[in-house]
Amino acid sequence: MPQVFTADQIFQIALELEETGQIFYEALAIACQQQRVAALCRRLARDESNHYRTFDQMRRRLAGGPAAHPLEVQQQESVQALINERVIPSPQAARELAAKGGLAETLDLAVKLEKDTVRLYQEMAAAVDSEDARAVRQIIAEEQNHVQELTNARHNLH
Repeated sequence: MPQVFTADQIFQIALELEETGQIFYEALAIACQQQRVAALCRRLARDESNHYRTFDQMRRRLAGGPAAHPLEVQQQESVQALINERVIPSPQAARELAAKGGLAETLDLAVKLEKDTVRLYQEMAAAVDSEDARAVRQIIAEEQNHVQELTNARHNLH
């Protein structure tokens, strides 16, 4: 039987994802030889930091307010699957990939991580109140934009 997640735990996961994303993009920006991609990574790191603050504010409101809607079994299973299959590189791994000329592979990994994050946040949006759900959907849109920007950067490598 899958683990049952509370809304607070989902916010903790989201905070961890955003913090890891920020570190990942900062490391990639430092290691990247292509200025255009490095600038994109620095901006993505700032976006992840902003997302972290938004989720932290939501989590604090949740702690002082009524409980969020519990996740349904299917949502719980989806969240658990995402967490189980997630492979988040360390900053050192990102540096090594970029230094070895693995920028294309690193960008591919970033796209996968962003897509996985979108799937998790879609489940999360269903577990919070309507005000927070709007904020989560806004973050989802930004993460989807990250996917497109990273995909474009990947296609424009030369």
